[in-house]
Amino acid sequence: MKQILRRIFFYVRMFLMPHIVLFGMAILTGILVSAVSGLGIPVMVKYIFPVVFYSPESSATLPEVFHYFPSLYDLQQNDPMLVLLLACASLPFIFLLRGFSMWLNGFVVTILGVLISATVRQTVFDKLQSLPLAFLEGHEKGDLISRMLADTGTVQAVLTRVANDLFKQPITCIVAIATFLGMMLSSGQSLLFLLNAVLIALAFWPIILFGKRITEKARRALADLGKLNAVVQQNLETMREVRAYSMEERQVLEFSRVAQNYCRNTIKLVKYQRALVPIMEIITAIALAVLLVRGRECGMTLTDFLAVAAALFFLFDSMKKAGSAFNRLNETQGALIRIEEILTAPDTMPEPTDPVSLPTPARGDIEFRDVSFSYTPGKPVLKNVSVHIPAGQIVGLVGSSGAGKTTFAALIPRFYDVDSGAVLVDGVDVRDVLTHELRSRLSLVGQQALLFSGTIRENIALGRPNSSERRITTAANAAAVNAFLDNLSDGLDTQVGEGGCSLSGGQRQRVAIARAFVKDAPILILDEATASLDAESERDIQRELEKISAGRTTLIVAHRFSTLRHAERILLFDHGSIIADGSHEQLYASSPLYKELYDRQGIEE
Repeated sequence: MKQILRRIFFYVRMFLMPHIVLFGMAILTGILVSAVSGLGIPVMVKYIFPVVFYSPESSATLPEVFHYFPSLYDLQQNDPMLVLLLACASLPFIFLLRGFSMWLNGFVVTILGVLISATVRQTVFDKLQSLPLAFLEGHEKGDLISRMLADTGTVQAVLTRVANDLFKQPITCIVAIATFLGMMLSSGQSLLFLLNAVLIALAFWPIILFGKRITEKARRALADLGKLNAVVQQNLETMREVRAYSMEERQVLEFSRVAQNYCRNTIKLVKYQRALVPIMEIITAIALAVLLVRGRECGMTLTDFLAVAAALFFLFDSMKKAGSAFNRLNETQGALIRIEEILTAPDTMPEPTDPVSLPTPARGDIEFRDVSFSYTPGKPVLKNVSVHIPAGQIVGLVGSSGAGKTTFAALIPRFYDVDSGAVLVDGVDVRDVLTHELRSRLSLVGQQALLFSGTIRENIALGRPNSSERRITTAANAAAVNAFLDNLSDGLDTQVGEGGCSLSGGQRQRVAIARAFVKDAPILILDEATASLDAESERDIQRELEKISAGRTTLIVAHRFSTLRHAERILLFDHGSIIADGSHEQLYASSPLYKELYDRQGIEE
């Protein structure tokens, strides 16, 4: 319970406090609903109904309200119809007040929920943008999407409707208990109150018992939902491969397995969720039966019984709703934990507290000083790498798969932090520079040219926001984007679709190169930039890459040696170390591994 309250307080402080005025209105309207329900209706039954059915000619007992308000009794003697109308008018008045307060409470809670939902999603999204790549790569995309959308909706429910009920229903319960106690004591039935007090205490037992089980079942169900999203996303992203390798049946079986696990845990969850209400109703019926038996033995009138029964009903009804809210709170613990894992994830790559600015003008000088790095502790990917790359030099990075080439390039824009040693750009440790400033000095063209939904023009301009039309056009021409624009009716304003799906691989790559042209950064990283292209497209793109490399420090991560024709220097990686450094001719003559890798591709000298 302590941990649950700590977690709730964390979310209340982060997301509810900015909307404290709206939440205060929700609580006040909830209190009004509670007061009208827990006090108004029992009082109406006990004091108003006897006035409605009172007749001076009968031997009925004088209604209690006349003892409290003698003037009302005098009015009854002079104008009984007016008193009857006033008594009957109180009925719609009380329900009007109750209905209006319920509507206002629901309206305010809904607005609060919408605002909190937007705040939670924005906060989680903002956090994802700042978390290290290692965190994002350690989680499935579908699971993160599930946390972002489904789990944040759960947080909204907890902070609005559940929190509202956890405030409102206990107040209704307290008011009903006070009303019930007052009626019992006024009629001298203290023993009857004690009997019902035992039943009231008993009603808390299923709330506590089911709460623990609901928390565990809900956590499992949410984890399964995240896996389900991951399976669907992976299937949609790899649809061609699935069909090419006839994996449809395997994918269906995998989806079915995860879906069945989700259904199984959800059914177990519902079993405990739905058990609370009937148990509470049985306890309510027992309490009313005890009240009926003892009340009859003690000579309780029908009017008194109805009033006390109404108070008792609202008491147990509020406990039932509070119990449901508490169980809902337990149900959402899994979602709260999953969101909290993102929000409280440590930033293992914090910005420097006293940042250093890179020299101006930028040169593009790169140096690795005894750098070691590992993705998993104890399994180094780079080992004591030391190398200096002068500004303006074009350097190829080659080696077998897993040798450390791509990791070497990824440390320069500080996608990861080194375990030991230092990476310097223009003589400054990259950990001492603000990441925004550091990455403004670099351009990256990867193997998969990822485009964003929008136009070709917008994707090129991403390299440098607010670029002029002339700059965009110049970059498009330099990257030979204009070679295929004539076939597009909207030219640069053509929509590329999700991920650039409306363009071919070569066209997407040209747009990515144009983006790098626009950025005009002093350091250029080409990570297998032509690996996914056919030979003809590779030759065309290679010419554009040679243009953009001119005058810049360029790192070319390559498996295809044909992409290194214009490289001035080549670094050969093997098992996380640089084992050879020199020109193609030098390495071909002196390094058996380099000669083997080169000859394997059938490139003749």
